[in-house]
Amino acid sequence: MSYEQNVIDKVAELAAVLTPISDIAVLLGIDEDALRIAIRDHTTAVSRAYRTAKAETALQMRRQELELARVGSPLAAQLTSDYLRTMESDEDL
Repeated sequence: MSYEQNVIDKVAELAAVLTPISDIAVLLGIDEDALRIAIRDHTTAVSRAYRTAKAETALQMRRQELELARVGSPLAAQLTSDYLRTMESDEDL
């Protein structure tokens, strides 16, 4: 299914604040299953918008955690270690 640009922009906006797909569908009044299928297909514009917005938010969060770790937050240090392990495992084929 193809979505109009205004819907794609709204999906990105909601994904950026970590809104679940089911809630995005309800808020936008679109079919949840169709949205899931479109997001799962990495070639669609809505998938790229959703995944990019989600990744940008995750990046912001990681940056904040790194800053907190640098100033001595034990929890932030633990989380950044987890991020590093995730990054390393993602490098494996």
